[in-house]
Amino acid sequence: MGSKLLLENLRDTSGSFQGRVLDALWLAVPARFRTVELASGDLRPEDASAFSISHQRGFRLRFGQLPEPMDRELAWCCWRMVELGGRVPVGALSSLVRWLAATVEEHPQLRESLMAGTPREWERALAVTWARANGRVPGQHWLLSRTTLMRRCYQMLWTAYDQRPWWRREVWDPELDPQIPRREHEPHGDHSVYFQQLHPLWLRHATQWYFKISLETGDLTWTTLRSRRSGLQVFGDWLAGLQPAPPPWLREDPAAVRLFMLDYLAHVRTLTARTGPNRGKPLSQLRVNDIVTDVEKFYAFMTDHRESAARVLEEPGWLKLGPYHAILWRHGEKGRPKVRPERREVIDDAAFSQIMANLHLLGASAEAGGIDDEQVMRIVMLVARTGRRISEIRMLDRDPLLPLDQLTPPSAQDAADGAFVAKLHYQQTKIEQAPDTLLVDAEIVAIIREQQQWADTHLAPRWASGVRAKYLFLAHKMNRHADKAFPLERVHQTLAEFAQQLDIRDSIGRLVDFNRTHRFRHTKATSLLNAGVPLHVVQRYMGHLSPTMTMEYAETLAATHEAEFLRYRKITADGRDLQTDPRDLYDMLELDKRTDRILPNGWCLLPPRQSCDKGNACLTCDKFTTDASFLPELRTQQQRTEQLITERRRTFQTRTGQPMSTDNIWLAGRLQEQDALGRIILKIEQTAPADGARAVRGAGVSARTDAQAVQAEEKRHDAR
Repeated sequence: MGSKLLLENLRDTSGSFQGRVLDALWLAVPARFRTVELASGDLRPEDASAFSISHQRGFRLRFGQLPEPMDRELAWCCWRMVELGGRVPVGALSSLVRWLAATVEEHPQLRESLMAGTPREWERALAVTWARANGRVPGQHWLLSRTTLMRRCYQMLWTAYDQRPWWRREVWDPELDPQIPRREHEPHGDHSVYFQQLHPLWLRHATQWYFKISLETGDLTWTTLRSRRSGLQVFGDWLAGLQPAPPPWLREDPAAVRLFMLDYLAHVRTLTARTGPNRGKPLSQLRVNDIVTDVEKFYAFMTDHRESAARVLEEPGWLKLGPYHAILWRHGEKGRPKVRPERREVIDDAAFSQIMANLHLLGASAEAGGIDDEQVMRIVMLVARTGRRISEIRMLDRDPLLPLDQLTPPSAQDAADGAFVAKLHYQQTKIEQAPDTLLVDAEIVAIIREQQQWADTHLAPRWASGVRAKYLFLAHKMNRHADKAFPLERVHQTLAEFAQQLDIRDSIGRLVDFNRTHRFRHTKATSLLNAGVPLHVVQRYMGHLSPTMTMEYAETLAATHEAEFLRYRKITADGRDLQTDPRDLYDMLELDKRTDRILPNGWCLLPPRQSCDKGNACLTCDKFTTDASFLPELRTQQQRTEQLITERRRTFQTRTGQPMSTDNIWLAGRLQEQDALGRIILKIEQTAPADGARAVRGAGVSARTDAQAVQAEEKRHDAR
């Protein structure tokens, strides 16, 4: 729900005009800004740089055109925008002041203050005034540029006039109100939270107090609070629709409370998504679980703090809460939501290579077919290379690199060979006490140095004098203090456009939605596990506090490995399809993993307790099976067998003076293997994977086959 609609609901008097408050605000304004006719010549150069003008001449903002005290209100808002690190659009502000002055002449009831009307009332009055003066309705662009600025001023003034404790306000904006507790590095700290639409009133007031205590104690972060507010809104909408509206304790006895909350659970399961790609479709089980869990956690908190709540909120009804309010549903009733597969989905090698090969287009100019956003380009580079969360990369310190603790620094050759040369410190915004550094190579160091140089060249001229950037990746707008990280919305917006433009697909033809940047993290974790990196090392690298989360990637790896195994039809030594059920075969092989049965070109199906009397003659054994994943090794073996037969025959003829007979036991065995290899390879080449897709190595398959394919190709090239 946007702030435009919510501002219309600020109908109580908490933010209305108060002369004594305005006097205090005015005294807090620096002397150079404390005037109702602000001229650029009266400002210091660093102050003047905060004003956006379309020409090189100076400017003069005549707030005195407005009635008192509205002139001081707008002048104060102008200074406040500068103080918050924003830029003042001189043209739009000057025009707004002029048309506000004309409007109050026609609407005397609005003369007292900007707070005398709601934003929508002001918009209508401005449009009418402009239409009377020009004989036509104002254009959308004209109206939007003025009213957007007016709404910004309105919200700043409302917050300043509201003298209640910060947590009792219906709009929480951390940027406008520094009293709101936040972490030093908050991923979504630039968003407001609105409470006007939360009903009944007892739920609104209790929610605000619950959030206040949770923020102050660190039980909730600002980001989590915004998510939990969404779940409580669903509960409030349901309560508001009941007649009569229930009290805080919901029902009089435990049995009635239980039935009441089961009705609510059933209601949530009937809801559909209002936004996003699943709009109009039933909510996922995961979303249903999140919504009802938000309510359960709220009531658990209120039950635990019922005496304090009754006193602070002046609502004795909270004293009626009992143990049955702390646990609203029994085990299993909320459902057991499974993490959606795509949440842990890995970008396969084919798609990943395409993405990395085209990332330069994110920073290339539009004329060169790019999107012209170098910051997003480097953010994605680091996300993909390091596997960090998007918030951890967006909020890297300006200088995030630390030296390695070693006696001998890496040589230039070591760096060129991919050796680790530094440690990267990142903001651990999700898990307290978890690791917050990782080893990085020279390429990542170069990306960071390039970003630092780019920011100094393109962004530093916009900053106030003497400012030192807080973050490596910085917001372009409203950031004269260089203390706001690059906005997440901009990353997703740019990547959505980029993904659509490239139309990158994975090995089975599915469009790769790499706008969901967490997929890069899953891919990195899975690739590390797939490469044989020990679990505890992967845990530290990914910044996990315990092995539990890391094991989720191991589960993904196992599932991917099984799916990859089942993709290919299994071929016997004589070139026929294996009749055993593939899933049964997978289970048999996994349960019977023995070092003496590991083959480079397939699997041995000999029962565990039987001994093999074939030696290395697997290609002549009916217990041997293989599939397309071993094709590079099979081709290499075929080539080696052919070379071996040719060399042995030549050596035999040189030594004996006659060709080697096909009756020769050694030759007969090799010819049989050669024949088997030919049939197997032909069968595999004629047989598509089980799902009809192109056979490619997935993230859960060892890199062995790729390396062998490269070696085989090099040998064929050398032979030519």
